[in-house]
Amino acid sequence: MHVIPVLDLIDGLVVLASGGQRDSYRPIDTQLCHDPSPSSVITSMLRIFPFKIFYIADLDAIEGRGSNAELIASLANAQTNIEFWVDAGFTDSEDLAPYTDNSNIRLVIGSESLDSLESYVALCKDQRLDRHILSLDRKDGVELGSSDIINQAHLWPEIVISMDLTRVGQAVGPNVKRIRELDNKRQGLNVVAAGGIRDINDLLSLKVSGVNYALVATALHNGTLSNAELQRLD
Repeated sequence: MHVIPVLDLIDGLVVLASGGQRDSYRPIDTQLCHDPSPSSVITSMLRIFPFKIFYIADLDAIEGRGSNAELIASLANAQTNIEFWVDAGFTDSEDLAPYTDNSNIRLVIGSESLDSLESYVALCKDQRLDRHILSLDRKDGVELGSSDIINQAHLWPEIVISMDLTRVGQAVGPNVKRIRELDNKRQGLNVVAAGGIRDINDLLSLKVSGVNYALVATALHNGTLSNAELQRLD
């Protein structure tokens, strides 16, 4: 099982995400390091475990108020052995341009950024998205963006993220019901658990149910997940 640390970025700093209430997000105060810069947070997380994948959400780009693309590209250049999954609110091919030179960046299309199924289909025609990941975003029980995408599983890539923003940072457990619902929509999917993961027990339970990927932030920052516990997932 791949545990994937999450970095949510605002104004070039890692912030503490909680419940999808982005206006209240502040630079992270973590026991891992005293510096909320992405490079410091990545370094501190790698001291816990040799993670192979990191997930980065450029919240400025997702909210349409700026971009951290240059910073993200520099992180990828500095950590060439790591694959970075990047959600930067992609809506059209022009948005992809800053990431074309980094072979270790894998682009994430977030459904909350798409206003229609047609816009997703049009975007997927770009060859740079051959290996993209689809994040199916939900908040307060409501599918975000185009609700049509959730019903067109034949158009999805092989990896989809079950992103429950209401559970992010809340330590209430993953939304197992939704993960199962998505998994049942098409054979051969890899559904990524995102939001609410509390501890190793949640991860072990997800692994037993066939989940191969999980996005985690809070449980790493508060010390709940240690190296010894993460090794149990191998």
